[in-house]
Amino acid sequence: MGITRRALFVNGLRLAGGLALASCAPTGPAASSTAPTAAASAGDGIKRGGTLVYADWADATTLDPAFMRNQSGRRPGKAIFDSLVEIDAKGTIIPKLAESWDVPDPKTYVLHLRKGVKFHDGTPFDAEAVKFNMDRFVDPKVKSQHSSELDNLAGVDVVDTYTVRYRLKAASAAFLPLVYDWNGFISSPTALKKWGDNDYGVHPVGAGPFKFVEHQDAVHTVIERNPDYWDKGKPYLDRIEFKPILNDSTREVEVRSGTSHIADQMPFQDVEKLKAMKEIVLVEVPGAKIYLPYWQVDQSPYGKSLEFRQALNWLIDREAIWSSVFFKTGAIGYDPFIPGTPFADPSYKPFTHNVDKAKALLDQAYKSGVPSSASFTMYTDEEPVSQKLCQIVQANYADVGIKVTLQNEAQAARTAREKKGDFVFSLNSLSWVGYRPDPAQYLARYWHSTTKYIPWPIKDAEIDRLIDTGAAETDLAKRKALYRQLADRINQLAPTIFLAYGSDIKALSPRVKNFAPHPDQVVRFTDMWLDQ
Repeated sequence: MGITRRALFVNGLRLAGGLALASCAPTGPAASSTAPTAAASAGDGIKRGGTLVYADWADATTLDPAFMRNQSGRRPGKAIFDSLVEIDAKGTIIPKLAESWDVPDPKTYVLHLRKGVKFHDGTPFDAEAVKFNMDRFVDPKVKSQHSSELDNLAGVDVVDTYTVRYRLKAASAAFLPLVYDWNGFISSPTALKKWGDNDYGVHPVGAGPFKFVEHQDAVHTVIERNPDYWDKGKPYLDRIEFKPILNDSTREVEVRSGTSHIADQMPFQDVEKLKAMKEIVLVEVPGAKIYLPYWQVDQSPYGKSLEFRQALNWLIDREAIWSSVFFKTGAIGYDPFIPGTPFADPSYKPFTHNVDKAKALLDQAYKSGVPSSASFTMYTDEEPVSQKLCQIVQANYADVGIKVTLQNEAQAARTAREKKGDFVFSLNSLSWVGYRPDPAQYLARYWHSTTKYIPWPIKDAEIDRLIDTGAAETDLAKRKALYRQLADRINQLAPTIFLAYGSDIKALSPRVKNFAPHPDQVVRFTDMWLDQ
């Protein structure tokens, strides 16, 4: 069953003219599950072997789950490391290395692990390996990039060889989604001990369908089929090569020419043109990311000023951004909850483009000590979306006499700058959060006062309370109400400025078969094959 240009269904998703629209609704953790892992049909037509080439928009900076920060690391990471649980194409939590689970109380999750699984180095996967990995993720000496996601974890116990117990500090309705991604990628403890935190990122050893072969900076990352994978007979591909290709048009040419089989992040402005091309299949998944530029709220007089921050919400022309930057793909955004999920409110529109309201807020800011001749620099890179967003914000501020200077900067330098807090307002290609099965996975990471991910978070007791209470609440209606209050509170304090809910747009060669788009932008390669 492969994608064609006729309308059809793949894993419950309708594709018409090459355009896929995926459901992105998150689901809370089930009390218990024994459903089999989602898999492709093993009927006639499957072809084994071959090398799939993936043209990605960036390089995988590391393959150590503790330090992965971008989608380009997660893509090979998902193939090298099986996670404890997984999501299907609709965003529903399903078993993976954990075959089933029990929730004896809201602060305890007991995972029953798959038996007979081995890591790529031949060592066994078991409860001791899970505990070793989880202890490493929360060890302050390791400094995992994602440790704040596990702040609620009190400890992990080995119950028996294939049973592990997670103890939480507070009740949580959203624990299982935390272990579907990097915090659930289980590495071989033997390999971690051998290579250490500094070198493991280029010597990763997991239990997934593919094994690591090599990584060359700015050249490629190569993985190959794991012949001992627990899901017998899979994967079907022999090898996958991930090539970082920064230029959008070059990635497009790669697929059209057959040099690459999948190209990531196709330009929004080219969607209509690409849909008409017979040599590619275009796949769009709406709601894959939330664009949320952020202020540095601690240092500059502009970021410190509530009124100055609030003014930008009324100054920004979101309609113009949706039309000229996103070319009406995705949707205009006003809060951290993706459309189609239980916590979104399609009628929510707290701001319009209103210069008079912005001026009134700026007058209050200037009376409170903000320099009336306001001027600051925004840093961007060569990424087109980042450039265009910065230009529109620059023009919107110019309408009220504020001078914004744009300065291009390499990604590494800009990331270092932001870690130091040496900026006023960040509106670059990294100012977004990707889809997660449950919003509790990212709410604390961006807006809780205790976050380690943002070194300059907003510190507000009410935001903290709503995040903490929402994550613990198991009643969906009550949780919705808490998260709608949270949307209002974040917009009131304006540490971030919501712009849009962006789409994930990929171009595929017609040779790619059994591709199932997922809402998190990360391709699952286990069930795919190439029509030779």
